[in-house]
Amino acid sequence: MNMLDVTHLSISFGGLKAVDDFHINVKKGQLYGLIGPNGAGKTTIFNLLTGVYKPNAGSIVLNGNNITGKRSIDINKAGVARTFQNIRLFKDLTVLDNVKVGLHNNNPYSTIEGILRLPRYHKVERKMDERAIELLKV
Repeated sequence: MNMLDVTHLSISFGGLKAVDDFHINVKKGQLYGLIGPNGAGKTTIFNLLTGVYKPNAGSIVLNGNNITGKRSIDINKAGVARTFQNIRLFKDLTVLDNVKVGLHNNNPYSTIEGILRLPRYHKVERKMDERAIELLKV
């Protein structure tokens, strides 16, 4: 089974076909690059895969689940996230804390639990520390 199956993916903006019949199949552990000249549709493909845009045609299947047209937040929870070339780090935070900032989008504790530092807050923060350290080892 492929980790990612993208078939017949297409999107148009008005009369402009930005992506036309894009296909890719990715197995776990594979690494791919998407190259092409400016205006070739590379960013549009990433926007389709991450839910920023909804395709006019085609399908995106992640680990056997069809994520075509899902909201960005739902795709992110499924494990696909978008990063940008011009990242801005918080210069007053440690490397570990900068990585943890990216993990807070799936934060299960409430604002009140965070403010009052209730037990679930501490448990989640410990898990985030572990995950951030794991990511930094890559």
